[in-house]
Amino acid sequence: MQADEDLPHEALEAYKALSDEEKLEFNRHDLAELMSQFLHGEQGALLVASQLTSCAPTFNAKLYAASQTFDEARHVEVFNRYLQEKIGMHYPINKNLKALLDKILTDPRWDLKFIGMQIIIEGLALAAFQMLKQLSKDPLLTQLLHYVIRDEARHVTFGINYLEDFVKTLTDEEREERAEFAFEACVISRERLINTRAMQKYLKMSEDEAREFTLQTSANNTFRNFLFSRVIPNLSRIGLLTDNVRPKFDELGLLEFEHAPDDFECDWNELEKPLENFDEISA
Repeated sequence: MQADEDLPHEALEAYKALSDEEKLEFNRHDLAELMSQFLHGEQGALLVASQLTSCAPTFNAKLYAASQTFDEARHVEVFNRYLQEKIGMHYPINKNLKALLDKILTDPRWDLKFIGMQIIIEGLALAAFQMLKQLSKDPLLTQLLHYVIRDEARHVTFGINYLEDFVKTLTDEEREERAEFAFEACVISRERLINTRAMQKYLKMSEDEAREFTLQTSANNTFRNFLFSRVIPNLSRIGLLTDNVRPKFDELGLLEFEHAPDDFECDWNELEKPLENFDEISA
């Protein structure tokens, strides 16, 4: 949850009025909503990867999509089991995440599926998992995130490697269309990071009040900026930060991350190591 001092006065008073048991329940629901969105994102990734197995244009890309489908199936299982067995509840999919997944799943163009999934959704997920791993006090959650991060790093790197060469073959009009799609996907993804149901239930805030509060808190801004600091340089690397979309990203305050390190290279020696034992994994 947000730090107590970040809460607006009325919400802070409502939080202080909760019993210790209610505060624990609030935190449990808050985590359940976040983890549920991870689950729904992985379910969407599973469906998109399975589509790419058939519609990707080259044999090697099809093989990779098939291996990613298997990865995503494992991720769906582990997040679902954690929610069921450790938290004890699920939350429905965030409407903005659903809108983005619906767009990616229904668009017939394979490269838009690659851009939407490998660069935007997987890129944001990779950064979110890395941050949650650092913050987690649950050794089991730390371990499962560590293993998922290994997979996601490969997925994002493959998307960048594959799309960088492909985007160079597009006409200016086609490139602008892809750049606009990537921008719209980032705008939707910015909203998907906002979870409000626990605040509505326990702090008696309306959905709009909870949304506005979340947008204004320093904790949310730090989290959002960290996530997009991984996505924006990847879009720049593949050539989708065009002159037409750059001002739009600048208005969102995201263009400052353009020259941050991208995910073009990953440590393959590290990723090819045998999986660590439980006590070898640290945050």
